[in-house]
Amino acid sequence: MKLKINPRALSVINDIAAFVESKNTNGSGHRYVLKFINEIKRIAQPNIQYALCKHPVLYQLRYSCRNFNEWVIVFRIKNEVLIVYDIIPSSILF
Repeated sequence: MKLKINPRALSVINDIAAFVESKNTNGSGHRYVLKFINEIKRIAQPNIQYALCKHPVLYQLRYSCRNFNEWVIVFRIKNEVLIVYDIIPSSILF
């Protein structure tokens, strides 16, 4: 399955990396991004259907959600492509 990360989600990942880097040792932001991307790749499995998000707005928009640490990955799967639309702090949604 292919993976596509929309610019909005990519911007959030970059902001998270900058924050982690500012609070920890050199290279920690990059390592966190790699973990984040690996989690997204783990979601991108063929022949799996994910439940829709529980949040009412995201549910109506037909998005699926997956938690990663304190973040919610908002995505859809279309034509064997996992598209990440947004990454949202879980504290905002729940």
